[in-house]
Amino acid sequence: MSSENVIHIRLNYMEALKAKRSILSSEMSSLNIAKKIARYRAIRMEELGLKSRLYGKIKEAKSNIRKLQILLPNPKVPRILKREQVMEKHLEAQGVLHDERGIESQLREIQGRLERLQRENI
Repeated sequence: MSSENVIHIRLNYMEALKAKRSILSSEMSSLNIAKKIARYRAIRMEELGLKSRLYGKIKEAKSNIRKLQILLPNPKVPRILKREQVMEKHLEAQGVLHDERGIESQLREIQGRLERLQRENI
């Protein structure tokens, strides 16, 4: 570097002290951030390890359930009960529609009663 390119800046004592404090404060903030990042990485690695263990436990439980299903006999439901179950499901599906229609008819019936009461009171 040649002496022609050197630039000197003159600072008074208070400005230099303020700049030094600012630099030290920035350095401290950077170190705190680096510390928090390192802590985050450690916690994240721990989380991933726990998730991996949980996944393994779930797979193990799932395989145990499958083994039990293979070992246990399948219950045979009589045809009559199967028909009843199908009919119940069918009736339940229709029951929802009937309930809605039933509500409407009940509302009309209540309105009719109210109208009759109003006529009697007049």
